Amino acid sequence: MSMKENTMTRKGKAKKPLPLAASIAMYVIAIILAAATAVGNVYANKYSDLISVYFNQPTSKVVSASNETTEHFTSDYASDEEREQALANMGTDILREGVTLLRNENDTLPLKKTAKISVFGQDSVDPVYGGGGAGSIDTSKARSLMDAFGKAGFNVNPTLTEFYTTGAGKDYRKTSTDAYGKGAFAVNEVPASAYTDDVRKSFASYHDAAVVVIGRSGSESQDLPTDKLASGYTYLQLDDDERAMLKMASDNFDKVVVLLNTQNPMELADLEDDAVDAVMWIGSLGQTGADGVAEALNGTVNPSGHLPDTYAYDLNSAPSSANSGSYAIANGTDRFTSSYMTYAEGIYVGYRYYETRYEDVVLGNETRSNYDYAKQVEYPFGYGLSYTDFSWSDFSMTRTDGGFDVSVKVTNTGKTAGKDVVQLYMQSPYTDYDKANGIEKASVELVGYAKTGTLKAGTSETVTVHVDQESMKVYDSAGEGTYIVDAGDYYFAAGTDAHNALNNILAAKGKATADGMTEDGDASLTAKHTVHSQDGTTYAKSAATGEEISNRFDDVDLATYDDSFTYLSRSDWTGSWPATYANGEWTASQEFLDALNIDTAQSEPERKPTTGTENSSYGKLNASMLMDTDYADESWNALIGQMSVKELDQLVRIGGYATKSVNSTQLPATTDKDGPAGISSTLVGGESGMGYPGEVVIAATWNSDLAEAFGKAIGEDSIALKVAVWYGPACNIHRNPYGGRAFEYFSEDPYLSGAMCAKVVAGAGSKGVISTVKHFALNDQETNRMGVAIFANEQTIRQLYLKPFEMSVRDGGATAMMASMNRIGSRWTGGHKGLMTDTLRGEWGFNGFVVTDQASYSVFAYEDLREGLEAGTDLWLNTDAELWKLSDNDMTDGVIANMQRAAHNISYAISRSNAMNGLSANSKIVKVTPLWRWGVYALDGVVTVGSIALIAIATLQILRQRKGATVAAETDEPAVNDGE
Repeated sequence: MSMKENTMTRKGKAKKPLPLAASIAMYVIAIILAAATAVGNVYANKYSDLISVYFNQPTSKVVSASNETTEHFTSDYASDEEREQALANMGTDILREGVTLLRNENDTLPLKKTAKISVFGQDSVDPVYGGGGAGSIDTSKARSLMDAFGKAGFNVNPTLTEFYTTGAGKDYRKTSTDAYGKGAFAVNEVPASAYTDDVRKSFASYHDAAVVVIGRSGSESQDLPTDKLASGYTYLQLDDDERAMLKMASDNFDKVVVLLNTQNPMELADLEDDAVDAVMWIGSLGQTGADGVAEALNGTVNPSGHLPDTYAYDLNSAPSSANSGSYAIANGTDRFTSSYMTYAEGIYVGYRYYETRYEDVVLGNETRSNYDYAKQVEYPFGYGLSYTDFSWSDFSMTRTDGGFDVSVKVTNTGKTAGKDVVQLYMQSPYTDYDKANGIEKASVELVGYAKTGTLKAGTSETVTVHVDQESMKVYDSAGEGTYIVDAGDYYFAAGTDAHNALNNILAAKGKATADGMTEDGDASLTAKHTVHSQDGTTYAKSAATGEEISNRFDDVDLATYDDSFTYLSRSDWTGSWPATYANGEWTASQEFLDALNIDTAQSEPERKPTTGTENSSYGKLNASMLMDTDYADESWNALIGQMSVKELDQLVRIGGYATKSVNSTQLPATTDKDGPAGISSTLVGGESGMGYPGEVVIAATWNSDLAEAFGKAIGEDSIALKVAVWYGPACNIHRNPYGGRAFEYFSEDPYLSGAMCAKVVAGAGSKGVISTVKHFALNDQETNRMGVAIFANEQTIRQLYLKPFEMSVRDGGATAMMASMNRIGSRWTGGHKGLMTDTLRGEWGFNGFVVTDQASYSVFAYEDLREGLEAGTDLWLNTDAELWKLSDNDMTDGVIANMQRAAHNISYAISRSNAMNGLSANSKIVKVTPLWRWGVYALDGVVTVGSIALIAIATLQILRQRKGATVAAETDEPAVNDGE
């Protein structure tokens, strides 16, 4: 057969090879596929833990020994359905007790259960369920206000509701920034001109009441704007469209009820108008809180919430306002060394300012023309009304070991069953010694509270509040350099709110309205305790550990770098009133700039660390064996000594949303998730638990038992979802009304914040949850939170901003903290040994781990691994397996010893958690390949086979072309090539 014949097909046509361009394209495609697969595998390996969390797939399993107890923490419920219903009820209970009645003229509320109502405001169909970022919830599962109102028996105006959902009103929705600070805050209420004649005519058929819903939200990464918006008003003021909506309601209805679906204090003078009959703050709703709001409106429940913040007529009257925003270090060298914030107001945050300056006016220490309380404060801290009336009597205070017990008899003198809250405040003497040494004293500070049970009309309950004597101490940084108890008279007063309690104290001092008081107080609700000499020794040692307490934060005080700087003082309100420090652009000293540099020095251990070795005295240990072993027991050192350097490195360095299992010690891996409003899939996928109202609503309940039950509810989801580490709760302070994350924090008050946080931590801990209390510390604003240098004096740091964290440890038993992203002074919080080791562990007796906030990207270089380890930070919230990896030369004995300490802290916390479920002393953890990995392997196989096939085909085609060219040359015939 000739060559020509050989190129013929059975049909007699020549089989043409593919064009050369097509063959080259096949090579290119094969190379691209192979490269993409290689890159994909690199990233899959780098972020393997995060991917497993996202797909909710385990990376290990437990092979349990028989006849051993392995379920250490169990659910209280028999089925998922029962658990989910109970947790839904918890969300509703928080609103049932957290809704706060602010105004109720002529007993407008409660409404009749079958009332025909018209519900106004775009927020009525798009309410605030939570905040943005880590504290967000899955709103697709949330009950709407309209559904809740219908369920409660109300007949809701459908025409008006449809106007907001499908009519012209649908084009108006509030906006806020996202978790990364992108976007803008806007109210966008529906203008009155958009309401059609049909909508307005519908009012007559649903005329029993107009319910107007006002909404404001907040988010991670951005504070609320303090400047005026396009509307001409700030975000926390009512704008013209909202005012017009209220006028429309008042023009058409005899009863107007306003629901504040807000999480920050607002300026509410407009709601004091006669056109508004009732005002109720409802906070954020969570998934099931709307039912609680509806029940409060119809009287099924009696509102018993009290405000966790002060509501001022002018929010900018807060002394923190002069130093809240974005301020630049002019000679900073990069993004994370170029911003600062000064807490120039000192301790005078919230009611500590407003009530103290008021007392000074009454006592004649401040000019009345400088300060008029009645024009400053609309609703004081702790304020809240009820549908019934209560009277208090039989106040008594008795001395007990370590403190005082204060009892009050509460009687329901009204006609409706309800709960009341007894708030207990203390006033410390403001002495000449204090003035000489820069110690500040608020006129009142909350030291305890108690909520009654439901009291039927005519019944009584005696509540007792214990006050720890330690509450009397104050930090004296300039004089004794430790805590002291001043000599003088200490007043303890029960009150319905902070202002009421202060008036009771002033009455005990013989003051009345003639002296400038807003109303007369009740001296019978106060007691006095006198300290005859100053005490500088009792609290100079930690009550928790016995360690000496001394100044830890001199480097955080701006006066260290600027000796002309002064903080706000009640000894001279006007003369010390804060201004924006350095006009918002500070040229820092070289001393401070040098201190900004990362310090990688390590303390070298006396002996070389032992790694990867079984201790001959203890034998082979595993984490299960030490579940009940004290933190300081030597067996922990033996256990940690079994870990290899590689295991130590990976455990400490790669701890974002999961921790690594450790084969040598059989320490289980954990799944770790946000957030404070419930275990959430918002940021990293996987399954979500129940979404709850924000912490600010929990604080408004003033119900410690409910806070503990909330913690247990988190624990139930933790067990069900196998999420052992919870990135919550959060207990920073509402330093300024415009804080973007106010929804995620409890209060302006450190005691209320700490008491609530401790109960949540204890409740969650009872179900084996590791609660990472955050953001530790002074992360009280979102603007520039990454790397901003925060300045404050030591008294303020300890008594306001560290107090909630201290209570979560000492009272709540916290075994984890989350370091904040900011600096205190020049040093990142996680790299500040005075905070992370000397105070947290040395003074408070904390046993557990500190995890960083987000550290998964190279831009967070200031959250340095070596600096943090040396200071006492243990775990990096890092999902990149290659990030923070040290060279062999940098893995010194000091680094390894610090990693061993960190591994001890991590292992100890995990050993006390529900991550140990399924494990016993004789169990074994076996690594498993998650399903997504098999998918990657399958894809790798397909791509590999496909790439080989493409290369083979392309190569064959090119060979055929060459062969054809050779034949053509031999026969003097052109080669077949459609590509030429």
